[in-house]
Amino acid sequence: MKEIWWEKHRPATLDGFMGQESIVEEVRLILEGKAPMQHFLFSSSEPGTGKTTLAYIVAEVLGWQLHKFNASSKKTRGIEFIEEYIIPMSRIGQWETIFFLDEADRLTPQAQDALKGVIEDAQGYFILTCNDISKVSPWLRSEERRVGCQVRTFDPIPAELVEQRLATVAAHEGVEVDAHAIKVIAKKHRGDLRNSIGALQKAAYLDAKSLRKFVAELESSGFDADLVLRICMSEKAVQEGVKALIENRPALTRERIREVFLHAMESPASQANKVKVLDASITSERDILMGVDPLIVAHNFCRLLAQ
Repeated sequence: MKEIWWEKHRPATLDGFMGQESIVEEVRLILEGKAPMQHFLFSSSEPGTGKTTLAYIVAEVLGWQLHKFNASSKKTRGIEFIEEYIIPMSRIGQWETIFFLDEADRLTPQAQDALKGVIEDAQGYFILTCNDISKVSPWLRSEERRVGCQVRTFDPIPAELVEQRLATVAAHEGVEVDAHAIKVIAKKHRGDLRNSIGALQKAAYLDAKSLRKFVAELESSGFDADLVLRICMSEKAVQEGVKALIENRPALTRERIREVFLHAMESPASQANKVKVLDASITSERDILMGVDPLIVAHNFCRLLAQ
């Protein structure tokens, strides 16, 4: 199985991190011992902006233990998860520890209420991420030091920086992808470095004719069915998958799901993954015919792909 390039080329130090200059400089002071560590909430409405990578860098450079959790599943978004896992782990006396909780905006209100007490008394530090900060408890996103988490907003990475990183990755992998294709990939993914690298990896293994078709589709359609599949099935990121699927236009749900289905059937995906897409598509079509809200249909479709 081929390595996933965006994981393989995830930077391990701040020198390799792209974008978010003011946040990086703040973190640099912490890593150099010139500023105290604190709890953070990294927020971005767009994927691939570096939230997870920066948390990993902090733990790696400090040499601290990193506990990783994701609140996107039913098992990890409720108060039971906080009480049974987070509370015991945060009270064992190891201050040089980072508790990384991805997609904290998916926690239930009860779980968020419980988490605020955990952070107050934690022996260690929390780094939370979210896609929709409006769904995060006001206490958790307090700007007061020692109360809640310091909110830092991550912007989409500028296209020119994405292009530079794509060219670097291609060179490192020993593959040739022309500059026009790299520019189109960077533009299409709108500052999402992770999925830009994913698209580059796909492009790198296409023959000349298929590459031209791939680039033309990115330029013309404005919709990337392969991106939806990667986000949902590889990254298990349901909310980001919904955004990529409907792009804030729920009326397109039925059409887009059909495009994803057709793309999957024509792709070299495994038979098991094709069956998963087929089952999710059938369920979505049934729900649409029954009058289910298109936004709910889109969410359920992406959830089924991510299972």
